[in-house]
Parts: sequence; C-alpha cells; structure tokens
Amino acid sequence: MTNQELFLFYNVENFYPPNQETVGFNNWDDYKYYLKIKKITNVFRFVEEDFGQLPSVIGLAEIGARSVLEDLIKEDSPINDYEIIYEPSNDSRNLSVALLFDKTKLILESYQTLKFQVDEEKEFDTRDILHTEFLYQGKKLHILVVHLPSKRNQDAKKAQRDYIIDKLKETIQKLSDKNESVILMGDFNENPDNEALQGLLYKNNGEKILSNPFETFFKNNQFSTYHGKKGVCFDQIIYTEQSLIEQFKLSNIQAEIYNCPRLRNKDQKNNKYPHRTYSGSRYMGGYSDHFPVVLRLEK
Repeated sequence: MTNQELFLFYNVENFYPPNQETVGFNNWDDYKYYLKIKKITNVFRFVEEDFGQLPSVIGLAEIGARSVLEDLIKEDSPINDYEIIYEPSNDSRNLSVALLFDKTKLILESYQTLKFQVDEEKEFDTRDILHTEFLYQGKKLHILVVHLPSKRNQDAKKAQRDYIIDKLKETIQKLSDKNESVILMGDFNENPDNEALQGLLYKNNGEKILSNPFETFFKNNQFSTYHGKKGVCFDQIIYTEQSLIEQFKLSNIQAEIYNCPRLRNKDQKNNKYPHRTYSGSRYMGGYSDHFPVVLRLEK
C-alpha cells in the first residue's frame, strides 16, 4: 500500500473512434486509432513506472465517443478494471470530457453534467462539465472535469469561457461552504494568471478557497502544451487545499506536468514539445499535443 494517491488529467487530442465523421481530421482509420489506444494506455504504464502506482482517477478531454473509453480499459490495459463516467456533449467538434476511476479506491455516489448557456438565443455548442461526487475513505470528494471553450477564431468564445468560470465559482463556493473537498481538473484554455481563473480561487469576500499550483509552473516557463512555438499552461488541477489536508489527513499535496522524454518529440530541435498525433493535417503518430498533469496526495 503506497502512502499517496494520484489524480491525473489528460487532453488526449481529438480522440475519435475510427468510424466517426471527424472534424478536419485527415485519413483517420482503424490502424491509427488502435495505435493511439496503445499509445495512451502506455502513458498510464509510464505513470505507474515513474510514480510507483496508477492514478486512482483519470480525467480526460477530447473524447469522441464512449467506445474510445471502452477500448482504453480492455483486458490488456493497465486500467482494465476502471469504471467509465461519460456523457456526450452538444459540442461543435463532437468532443466531450470523461472520467475513469479505480472502483477499489473510490465509491461513486452520483454524477451530473453541467451545461452553462450564456444566451438563450444561441445554441450551446461547447463541452459540458462533468461533476462527480465520490466517497473516498468514507468522506465526500467532488471531482469536476472541464474543457472550456477554445481560443479559436480570435477568441470568439471568451465571454462564454468567462461566464462558465463564473458559474463554476458559484458551484465550488457552495461546496466549500459545506466544507466538502473539491478537485477541479481540466483544460481551461486560459493560463493560470488569467483574471477570471484568478477570481475563481477566492470567495466574493476575498477569502481564498482554492489553490492552483500551476501558477508557479507557468511563472517558471513550464508548459502543458504549445500554441505554435508559444508555451501555455492550459491544463491545470485546482483544489480546496485545506479541506483535502484536514479530511484525508494528508502531509503534502504536489502537482506536476508529466512531460517525460517518452512523451516528447525525439529530434533535438523540437524535443521540448509533446509528440502529437497530428500537426495540422500531417499525421505524426504520437500521443497527444498536450502533456498530462498530475496531482499527488501524500498521506
């Protein structure tokens, strides 16, 4: 029995099944799909090698169908006994978030998808937020998985993103008022120093309720993905530090961007970048254009 618990979030880059109509995706076929299944399950193996255990919870973004998740937990997978939580979103790219968890560690109490519509007139076409409620060591633990609207088209969806962050804040404040522990993981499409994300960490009275260790990574030029050559830290895990430490009797909480050499490009010139599946329309045969991020709860 190790004295730590791992929580992982991974944006797995346009992970569609091979038979699905994909958006702007060139020649996606069975061979490339099953290679990617193998690659992503290998990432969980690498985590197990490097951390001494598998993550108890795996949040995922850019999942194109439930069948992808079923293939990720097939019998030869290191996470073959994990449970799936997934609901398809009404997203223009047909992508959703999902959660896989180790049912020997956590008991699922309930889950729901949160949809936040800014404007009744406009169709809501972004990824829903997955809000799960677990019993972990006999106490409540809320895990939310997000993939906020992207910065495409000159950041046309900024207002939508800010609105969702604002609504998330209301949800988290209510849970915090009941002294319930929250872990919020995802691709926020904003860096940790973004004004709306900074506002999320505090109650309206100025009291701090959430900690975001990815602020420090970003300040130190450690990135979870790249837009062109520009490093960004959109993938983050944010949490109610005090209640986690008190309720689960933790000695420490540590985060990291899991950018091990195996997940990066091999050539010297580009070896800081993730080895991605596609670069534009060119098939690269890699893992994803994002690195996973990890939260380690130390007992």
